[in-house]
Amino acid sequence: MGIEEKIFEKLNERQAQAVRETEGYVRVAAGAGSGKTRVLTSRYVYLAKVLGVPTEHILSVTFTNKAAWEMRKRIRAALPDEDGGWILTFHSACHKILQSDISCLAYPANFLVLDEEDQKGILQRIFDENGLTLKNFSFRRCLDALEVYKSQNAYVPYLTDPARGEIAPGLADADNKGSMSFVILKYLQSQRKNFYLDFNDLIQFVLYLFQTRKDIAEKWQKKFEYIQIDEFQDVSAEQYQLASVLSAHHKNLFIVGDPDQTIYSWRGASVGYFLNFDKQFEGTTTIVLDKNYRSTPEIVSVSNSLISHNTARLKKELYAVRRTGAQPCYFHARSRAEESEWIAETILSLHGQGMPLSDIAVLYRGNYMSRPIEEALLRKEIPYAVYSGVAFYQRKEIKDALAYLRFLVFGDELSFLRIVNVPPRGIGKTRLTLLEGRARDVGWKNALQELSSHEKFKATKAAQLLQALDEGAEYARSHDVADTLDFLLQKSGYEEYMMLCGNQDKLDNLNELKASLRELLDAAQEEVSAEDYLNGIALLTSADIQDRENSVRLMTIHTAKGLEFPAVFVCCLNEGMFPSRKIRSKEEMEEERRVAYVAMTRAEDYLFLSDAEGYDAQAGGSLYSSRFLFNIEEKFLEKRGNFSASHLERSKEYIRQQESEMGVLTVRQNICRFAAGDGVRHPHFGAGKVVSVQDGEYLVAFENGKTRSVSAAADILIPLYR
Repeated sequence: MGIEEKIFEKLNERQAQAVRETEGYVRVAAGAGSGKTRVLTSRYVYLAKVLGVPTEHILSVTFTNKAAWEMRKRIRAALPDEDGGWILTFHSACHKILQSDISCLAYPANFLVLDEEDQKGILQRIFDENGLTLKNFSFRRCLDALEVYKSQNAYVPYLTDPARGEIAPGLADADNKGSMSFVILKYLQSQRKNFYLDFNDLIQFVLYLFQTRKDIAEKWQKKFEYIQIDEFQDVSAEQYQLASVLSAHHKNLFIVGDPDQTIYSWRGASVGYFLNFDKQFEGTTTIVLDKNYRSTPEIVSVSNSLISHNTARLKKELYAVRRTGAQPCYFHARSRAEESEWIAETILSLHGQGMPLSDIAVLYRGNYMSRPIEEALLRKEIPYAVYSGVAFYQRKEIKDALAYLRFLVFGDELSFLRIVNVPPRGIGKTRLTLLEGRARDVGWKNALQELSSHEKFKATKAAQLLQALDEGAEYARSHDVADTLDFLLQKSGYEEYMMLCGNQDKLDNLNELKASLRELLDAAQEEVSAEDYLNGIALLTSADIQDRENSVRLMTIHTAKGLEFPAVFVCCLNEGMFPSRKIRSKEEMEEERRVAYVAMTRAEDYLFLSDAEGYDAQAGGSLYSSRFLFNIEEKFLEKRGNFSASHLERSKEYIRQQESEMGVLTVRQNICRFAAGDGVRHPHFGAGKVVSVQDGEYLVAFENGKTRSVSAAADILIPLYR
């Protein structure tokens, strides 16, 4: 059998059509469980083996590192000699581009990428040095404010100006120590001083690089002859703009996504980017994948019935390929405790029938909803794991251990401050102040070298730390990153210190870290440098979940996106909980319904929905059944529990009132978002100014000389900040 026959052997007609559509702009609306990963992988192999396109000219973008690893693994099975070097997330691809060309922005090629804990470390220093406490701002609030600031302000020139002469924009009250602007400015100054980039900077830096250096933009545009992007329904305005810029030369952009699964508007995603793709790129070919291979027909029917109530969607109906299975169950409880008890009992029943606990997931809208579920599982002695993505790498002992390796590679301030006194070496605040003064000129390691013989350092263990770092650097020249990490932990005394602390869980975590690193190197089939490994960890997101022991999986629906389980429980389906009480408009409610759709389409064989009545303090009072339960045709659900007619009527009346008020809010929001004279940015046409607003449309004069109408309902424009 030839390579082309092998590629198309397991594809259905529409999947095969998508693979063969290689030229121009192509939009694939891939319903849940419709085999989009198979399409992307097959198309990549088709481009490389049938059309003969060198893989270095194919950029394949996924949304999680886990998805990228899985795709590379599949492609290596078909193309053993290819390393899949440009199968990456948006952020990883930008990191790779910047490693090549960031010197044009006065940054070193070995810049350090900060993860969230590193960012908190910078904030802690800012707070300590300026007399701020968590009573002023929580770190979470600071990080959220930074994300908003960086999405709305042209701050990159401030970080990259080699003369350090620019003024950070949009921080008018930065002189006030009690303001968030002050904290943001100090954070930016720390970045500038140490050449740090955080997660939000990677795409912004690349966009700025392309805007200011047309020659570099053209180089990358010519390099990527074919670009394919997974989960396109979740792209932000910056990611949309990046895709537009990179595909501008060859005009071969292939996007795959499901607008019914757009659930990240709070990150800047908009369902309009996918729905209006054909309007932005003339001649777009659209292909719909509507065969669901994941779920039973009964689960697909429930999901179709729910999502059909949305209006902002590309109309499609999924068809199940699998045989008939169990009817989805809806359990109505008289209390939250009864709901949780029923979930635990049903899990025991499934497990008793032979289903592994790891095949069972309990999904909820917000983390706080897990508490009664956890209590019920504990009472029944059912093992469970609460999934929170990258929490393993944020544990103190893991951050400490990796800081030794990171300082060896980057010599950065954050890592030094983390390792200098762990284990205790007698280097307190006074000695650190001396070190900091010298480090400004010669760097932290050289400062320690110079001052280790100083009178004030004689009683410390500074010399032992220096020796460990020197020997570690020498050792790293002839050993891989896993052996180097192990060597550093021993020589620095950190591993011995952890043993003396006597915390077995922390020791187990250290061993898990070393084992996972060794496993990564063995599976990589290519050399992985310490720098690559450390930056890979920094680029992990909450979607990169690791498999765990045989236990029930508890997680939010956003965390579960992209996963699938034989049995799924969707709990707390009450107004104010799911949908969330924060919803204020029809558009937001449609996204909330998409969240429910994502939850239900995670199920392969069994789907259980549940709610409760009574009073709940978290929901803010009396509980009403979720409108999403009423959105599903009754014939598709097996109902269990004690239903009160008065409760159902009260719920329906509450929903009617909410929807009536929401209609007013929606109109008001659509009118008021932008006014004539406002500066805006379009993901494709760039910067411009609103000329007029009429009948739900903006007339925008763009800097490229063209004037265009843009629908307000598309919600595609973002504020422009100079």
